[in-house]
Amino acid sequence: MEEIRKYPFIRHKGIVRQSAEGLTLDPYNHDHNWEGYQFFREAFDKILLERAIAYGAEFQSGVVLKSIEFDRNSIASLSTNLGSFKADFFVDATGRSASLAKKLGIGYLVKSKPLFVHYGYVQTGGSDLFDSPQMIWDEAGWTWISQITENLISWNRLSPCNPKISKGWLPAQIANLNSAGPPKAADVTWRIANKISAENYFLLGDAAFVLDPVSSKGVLKAIMSGMMCGHLLAQLNPRTSNIDDIHRYYNNWVNEWFLRDLQVLRSVYDGRGVGI
Repeated sequence: MEEIRKYPFIRHKGIVRQSAEGLTLDPYNHDHNWEGYQFFREAFDKILLERAIAYGAEFQSGVVLKSIEFDRNSIASLSTNLGSFKADFFVDATGRSASLAKKLGIGYLVKSKPLFVHYGYVQTGGSDLFDSPQMIWDEAGWTWISQITENLISWNRLSPCNPKISKGWLPAQIANLNSAGPPKAADVTWRIANKISAENYFLLGDAAFVLDPVSSKGVLKAIMSGMMCGHLLAQLNPRTSNIDDIHRYYNNWVNEWFLRDLQVLRSVYDGRGVGI
């Protein structure tokens, strides 16, 4: 937490949501003065990377996976643009790109129609226009708006019924502000890998399963799946442990998490009358 406190991350007391009374603040805690962090992605990634290196991790940037070499059914090494890497175990923490999973030919079970979240940034001009994030639903989907730095506001739009947005589109709340670069889109179709781990590989975070941002657990999933993988491998003893038991536990743990969040998400969208 000390590293996080050093950065001027924006703090907020809750999320502004749409209700019958209009826009109202939904605080994180009604009895205590809790505040959330609005992390700026690059700064938060830097904190995590520096912490990992401090604990002994070696970091190579610009690595592109070319091919996989096998020893029977297990991965022997990964061939990359920076050379070959060998290890006892390999984890795929490459997010939705799922680089290792794709090279292994792992399929995904899809549980929704194709979903794409469009996102972008606008310049604030130095004002705190959105001191708390806003989550706005309408008949076609939802829009998320949050100020992530003193000078930048982030927006996200997902509309299952209308997956494309027009050129230059911005949410009405910030339509008068200047865009900071062109908008982008990310595939957030609900899906889970057919085999989360096996032999000597493990899929983490979005490489294991993907749900759209309404689940609000993307960062938590990434960190906790890494912690669980590390915890399980730390228990491995060649004399007393069975790697199959570890894979069985990890696969069940991830699948149960996915199914719980899937049920909650369906309920949220159904309650808003938005078809998935």
